[in-house]
Amino acid sequence: MKVSYLSHPLASNTPSYGNRDQVILNSKSSIPNGDTSNTTDFRLTNNHIGTHIDVPKHFYDAGSTITDIEPKEWIFTEVCLIDIPCENGRLIQISDIQAASIKPNTDFLIIRTGFEKFRYEDKYWNAYPGISEVTCEFLRTNHKKLRAVGFDFISLTSPLFKEEGKKAHLSFLNEVDGRPIFIVEDMKLSSINKNPDRVIVAPLLVEEGNGGPVTILSIDN
Repeated sequence: MKVSYLSHPLASNTPSYGNRDQVILNSKSSIPNGDTSNTTDFRLTNNHIGTHIDVPKHFYDAGSTITDIEPKEWIFTEVCLIDIPCENGRLIQISDIQAASIKPNTDFLIIRTGFEKFRYEDKYWNAYPGISEVTCEFLRTNHKKLRAVGFDFISLTSPLFKEEGKKAHLSFLNEVDGRPIFIVEDMKLSSINKNPDRVIVAPLLVEEGNGGPVTILSIDN
């Protein structure tokens, strides 16, 4: 069995939406300094930073929170990786999805654009791709088993298409039909080359959480 991470570690140089938030890591106690143990002052100035998940509460005030969601919902067994190359910020359209050939019964769609290679450049936070609202609706309508969409750019909302990003979030996170589609942003996808057999998305379990950092495990038997 091969197990890989599809999430970036939280670090002091983690890029953030709009370049406005930080991961703060400082030594709290240190064995070399004479303390009994090593501990860290670990803070996030925003829970939506690094590889993280959006759940309905993020865009719907009465929406489901992290702790409302059953643990089994974080296990995905019909994972589909598709490549939609993006060198610059653009909206992913229905035609891109149709050309990619998504396998039937997909429950977690992973979209690899290659934008991860720009993760420590300004364009990663100020000129990255997004997904159009009509594409989100197309996925919801045509892939009834879909429960999550993840990708290798910083947010579903690109600063180049802000209004479209808001509508895309509302589309995916809508619970009217009882089936929200979770959004997993800023994934680490450069090292995988096939559909994982299983994926486990383990969110930081915060009471009333509207989303937050996740550790993602890709499992191949």
